[in-house]
Parts: sequence; structure tokens; C-alpha cells
Amino acid sequence: MLAFLQRFANAFELGTCWSCGYSKVAAASLCPYCEEALPRWYPRCCQHLSDIEQHLVAEQKPCRYWYGALRWEPQVQQLITQFKFRYKAELAPLLANQLAAHLRLCYREEPLPDCVVAVPMTQQAWRKRGFHQTALLARHVSVALELPYIAGGLRKIRAVPMQHMASKALRWENSRGSQLALQDFSGCTVAVVDDVLSTGATMMAAADALYKKGARAVDAWAVVYNQHD
Repeated sequence: MLAFLQRFANAFELGTCWSCGYSKVAAASLCPYCEEALPRWYPRCCQHLSDIEQHLVAEQKPCRYWYGALRWEPQVQQLITQFKFRYKAELAPLLANQLAAHLRLCYREEPLPDCVVAVPMTQQAWRKRGFHQTALLARHVSVALELPYIAGGLRKIRAVPMQHMASKALRWENSRGSQLALQDFSGCTVAVVDDVLSTGATMMAAADALYKKGARAVDAWAVVYNQHD
């Protein structure tokens, strides 16, 4: 009976829920139960929950806002693991839509940024993964929010060790001066998209590069904020 139902679902191009693996849903989607169960952040800036201030150097300007859509809990960890480390690029629209929906609430009383850029990858990491995961997310978010996406707006100018394997202090040390903005952002408010935001070290390296190119403000956007990393 189960085999028959699976064949029936496939005939109508239905897929399996990315979270529970049982319910049949539209491609790149979650079933209603798993969608409802997603651990979400309140639609407000969460930068105050971090210890970012103690890591800033003299006259370093932080991000204006710091938004994360989902919490780093087992259901979300499973989705991010599939996306980043099991090379499931088809998860990008699902994750980006979660972020876009969250951002609509966050900016409901003020204008959105002028443009969107992605946290960059080294060419070596890009080749290994086979796709640029933050660029995929940024493209989908920019379409959903009807904002310009600046492809290649940031470049990684030196390799950084795997950040999730390093201590907080080492992440900040590794990230400083690791990115370069490739065009003039004078007077612009720029949103930087990442998959997971934890210490803020990578995002601040991006913000530093953008401020040096004239950005008026930089907002940090991530699918997931991991407060306890």
C-alpha cells in the first residue's frame, strides 16, 4: 500500500517533507505539521543577545540590525546540515522563503535596505560544495522582497578556517580583514545574507568591507541565529 501511495505521489510530482521525511508535499517544501513546528525568532533585532560589543575594535561600526528567522534547534540543524554538508542546493528556496517572511515583519514600519549581497566563499570552498549557498539564499530573498541583488558584491580575500570548528575568540581573529567590497556602496543601506549567524565575526568582516566602500548602514540577515554557539 505504501509503495502504491509513493508511486501515486510521484506521478503528480510531489516530494517528501524535508523535515519529517514522511509526508508528501510539493517539491522543496515542508508538510504543514513541520512548518508549524519550526522554531522561530521574534521579528525583532537580536544583536543585543550576542557578546559582539566586547569583540569590536576601536571605531569599528556594528551592523544596524541583526535578524535571524529561525532558532538553532534540532529540526533546523537537520535542514541546514542537508543544505550545506549534504549538498542539497534545492533547499535554498525553502530556507530563503522563511527568511523573507520574517523580514517582512521586521521591516513592516520602515523601508527595506537598498540592495542585497551575500557573504562570500573562497573558490576552493565553492568548488568543494559545488554551489555558493549564501548566494543562492541571497538571490531568492532578493526576488521575494523585490530588492536588487549585487552579485559578487563581496569577495573573500583570504581563506578562513571552518568557523563552526573554532572558538568565539578565534572566529573573530580569523575573520578580521578577510573580505573586500568590490564596488562603491556610497550612501546605500546594504543587507548581507548568510545561512547561520552565531558570533557575528563573519558578518562584521562583511560590514567592515562595506563601510569602507561608503555604505551608510549594513543589516545582517541570516536564516538561522545560533545564540548559544
